[in-house]
Amino acid sequence: MTTIVTSFSGYKSTFTGMPGYIAGLPSYPRNFSRDTFLAGILSMDADQLKTQIALAEKFQGTRNDPMTGEEPGKIHHEYPGVGLKGRGKYLTTYNACDTTALYLVAIEALGNVDPRAYAAITSMQRPTIVLAVSYILQHVTDTIFYEYPPEGADRFAVKVTYWKDSIASDPAVSELRYPVAYALAHFQAARGLLSAARILQDQDLLQAADAMFKAGIHTFMRSEQFVVAIGDHFKMAHSSSDELHALAYIPRSYYPLLPLGAIQRRSKALVSSAGFACMPRSIAAHLTNTYHGYVVWPFEQAFIHYGSIKFNLHACAGVAERVAPFIAQGNELIVLEPELEPSGNNRQLWSVAAGSYFHNHSNLRIRRWL
Repeated sequence: MTTIVTSFSGYKSTFTGMPGYIAGLPSYPRNFSRDTFLAGILSMDADQLKTQIALAEKFQGTRNDPMTGEEPGKIHHEYPGVGLKGRGKYLTTYNACDTTALYLVAIEALGNVDPRAYAAITSMQRPTIVLAVSYILQHVTDTIFYEYPPEGADRFAVKVTYWKDSIASDPAVSELRYPVAYALAHFQAARGLLSAARILQDQDLLQAADAMFKAGIHTFMRSEQFVVAIGDHFKMAHSSSDELHALAYIPRSYYPLLPLGAIQRRSKALVSSAGFACMPRSIAAHLTNTYHGYVVWPFEQAFIHYGSIKFNLHACAGVAERVAPFIAQGNELIVLEPELEPSGNNRQLWSVAAGSYFHNHSNLRIRRWL
């Protein structure tokens, strides 16, 4: 079995005079909040969490900018932002609907590994935390978290603004019409509010998070189908790793509301020898971009494993654990066809963190606070 690299030192860089982490070389030599927060949560690495929280606070949105996607309270996606081919003058800087929630979850995570740093952040950065909460609540309609660009823009630089950001998983369209609610992003937003409620000791936020978890299960995790995304005039439903991934963010107290038998049955369409694919082969075969198609992402398998153990889906946990031998030096993803092989960047930050998780170098598997 190949040894998993668990050192994060090679990912440290400097951004406008502040230390931070890069997502992966050679393709992503910039700071991505999502990648670093998720890697920090998986590995429970205090330095990753602290440095990314500091960067997030420095670059937190203060105004509406249709070109970058910036909104008050929003946490950046990619710094520095870049333009993408065929997407006009739009930049990727604030093109993520999940990073603000992950910022709040990351602060709670820090409290489990470095209580002193957590105490300093929660006392000194309370206005930043409150502003992040306001961004999330601004996007909640009828207890569902919706994504849409700032006024003056009809799109973002990226086509999808949660982690599967290549194209929509619908062979008919590559980009969904806003407003759109992504199931996984909704549950992350709910979990972010729960973290904020605990940090701020706010009962109203606790109730808001509870309402979002219940509405999310009712809306997206139906017994008859999993709804990947919804909008005013569409519903995109099919088996997706998003459903298993979302379990990592849902508290165990919602066990009675979850159609766990149906979730496990739907997951069978995603099973491979390296873990769970992002989507079924039958759908991925018709997409113009397969970056998040019939492939396995190691970091996601770690979250799937965590959520599966939480809800006693031990067969699913076993499938997710199949990825461990393939992570190698931190490969970005595992291509399943025409033959199974690691692909993408071979030094991807959150993949190395997944190696840390699967090889028991992270106390997330022990503390189980998420």
